Parts: sequence; structure tokens; C-alpha cells
Amino acid sequence: MWISPKGGYVDGKLNIYAYDVSVSVPGAVCGLNALLENAVYEVSLFALYFFQYWLLECGVATETVKKFTMKNVELEELHLTYLIYSGNKNKANNRILELARRGLTLFSGDMIKKNKRKAAVEYRNSDWNCYVRISKSSKFDIAAYVKSFVIPKSFCGLPTVVSDKIFAISQNYVRFEVKLKKAWFSEKVTVLDADGRKVKKKQLSKWASPLSWKGKAGEAMYEQVFEEARDLLRLNEKLNQRRHRPDFMKTLSDEHRAILSKHYAGTSFKKLPFKSKDAKQRSKVKRAIQKLCGVDLYIPWEEQKELMQLEWLVYPGMFNLDSVPEQLKDYAFAGRTIKKKKEEMKEKLRFFAKHNDLQSQAIAAALHRARDISRMPDDGGESDLMGNI
Repeated sequence: MWISPKGGYVDGKLNIYAYDVSVSVPGAVCGLNALLENAVYEVSLFALYFFQYWLLECGVATETVKKFTMKNVELEELHLTYLIYSGNKNKANNRILELARRGLTLFSGDMIKKNKRKAAVEYRNSDWNCYVRISKSSKFDIAAYVKSFVIPKSFCGLPTVVSDKIFAISQNYVRFEVKLKKAWFSEKVTVLDADGRKVKKKQLSKWASPLSWKGKAGEAMYEQVFEEARDLLRLNEKLNQRRHRPDFMKTLSDEHRAILSKHYAGTSFKKLPFKSKDAKQRSKVKRAIQKLCGVDLYIPWEEQKELMQLEWLVYPGMFNLDSVPEQLKDYAFAGRTIKKKKEEMKEKLRFFAKHNDLQSQAIAAALHRARDISRMPDDGGESDLMGNI
């Protein structure tokens, strides 16, 4: 965890208006983040507790610390994790390979490469531990991998004998992550300026407030994010994998039929027989063919017909703590374990706050005695005080 102040100098004085708090809450609370459910409100609450604890450690008065509440918390970045049960580690890794192949087909075509300064799809396979990252949206990134061991430089606060048992469960799941970037948490709205003119203004969206993620509303938001990721992967579109039959081809316009025939033959997009040389008109024709025929002219036909379908990539719902043995439930950030850990953290805060108050009172009393001493007369005063001690 790290905490960083946000602010600047005003008239030579440092003015802090907020703090950045970055923490992997499941790992900090349970010792390992291998088994977890999405719980944005609860995660934000833990982050607030950690921040309050840090303030108390810094000697900030309890009454001041209490002024920081969930209403003051804003989200700037968020990692949502969806655990998709796959039966075993090999099957889970195979699914990640399928996801990587679909990503490479969709985002590494001739036309698409020219629009990216870096690879949209990163894929790694080390000793059959697969990892894929897809960066194609300004609002979020996608990653998928299997968590089956402690990654170097990552955190694990559990004994090996315990973590191995956790990994024996987590390795059966595809860990599908959606990293929401800063752009996700803002929106543009139309407002009236001082002169009554309509202007666009950027403001925080509902996604930025942890309170919006509470309860059933939060569960609906998790599913909405997952569907956005599916949309990016075009899983909700119909993309044909078989050539259209001659009788269907006859129903197309001459231009559409000529273009589609050449595309099936392997002709690149630039050399397809569009009637117009205008880029906008070509794009319009491309979209029309895609809607009518389910064929994307940017993707080589030999690749589209082999496109991985990812039937398994459907919203898995919330991770169920029932799939974890009783003796390991304390190490899974889900269900009643979250409630238990939350109460433990609240008790730590109460204890520390009480200790902090007693310490402050003792310091205040000592300062009060020191002021009394400074007011005492020199003749006999010191002796009397020492005698009393």
C-alpha cells in the first residue's frame, strides 16, 4: 500500500487537498488475492480504514480522523476480477490461449496495425502459464491469466503450506480482469455558462463513488463492465465463419458481391473493388456489408473463418465462498469472510483510536503541568515539586 498527498504550494505553504491511496485490499486483508469476489464498496471501505489507521499512526487527533468518510472517497482506477471456473489448470490456460487468438485476429489486421503505436495484444506463455493483455480501449484494459503460484515481487502473506492449498483451487479458474482507467470515472454533460450558452463540462460519473457500487446496484455494475469487455471482443456481434452460398450472393448489389468475392479470395482491403475512392464512402460500404453479411473486410477471411468463439466467456456472477473448504475460507476475500475481516479492522481502529486519545490526554496533561511549573516562584518551588514526586 502507498499513500501520497495531492496538492501544491500556495503563498509558500503546502496546501494538501486530498490523498491518493493505492492498495490491493484482498491481499492485504486475506494474505493472498487468489480467491476473491468483486466488492468495490467494501474494498473502498477497507482502503478508508487503512488511511484512517495511517493518520492515527501519524498522531492526527481521532476527531479529525473521523471526519474522513466514504462520502469523501473517489475512485480513479479500479481492477475488477471475474473468476471463471474451467475444471482444471490446463483447460483454463487453453481458454486464455483462445482469448489471445481472438484478440490477435480482431486487433492485429493490416488496417488496424497502422492505428496503433504499440501492440494491442500482449501474449506470454511460460511453462504453460499463459497470460494475455488487450489494450484497445481508452477506458479499460483486459487481462486474463491463471493464478497458480506466487509471482516474483508480488505479495503473499501466507505460509507456503496454506498458499499451496489456495493455489490448488485458484488454478482451476480463468482470472479475467478488467482494469477501469481514469476516463471511465468521468463524463461530459451539457450546462449553461454565465451568459446562458450551452457548454460541455467534464464531471465525475456515478462510477467514481463507492456508494454507487453498494448492494444489488453494484452487482449490476459488475455485469455491465463485463458486457463492455465482451463488446470490445465483439462477442455480441454475429461474424460469419462460412462463405455465403451462391443464391445469397445473387441477392447482393453488384458492388457488394464483387467486393465480398474478392475478400473471400484473399484480396487486401486497399485493393477491393470499391466504386468510390472516397474513404468515407468506402467505410460506409464496409459497414453495410458487415451488417448484411456478417463479414468484417478489415479482417482477412482466412482469419475470420477461424475466429475463436469463446463460448465460455459469459458473466460468471459473484464468486461463491462455498467452493472453498472451511479451513481456507479466511483466505478468500468473499462472502462472510469480508464481513469478518471488516469487523476485525474496525476493532483495531477503535483500539488504536482509544490508545491515541489516551496518549494525547497524557501529553496534554504533561504540557499543563509544565505550564504550572513555569508559573511557580523560584524560592522553594522546585524543592516542593521534587518532594511531591
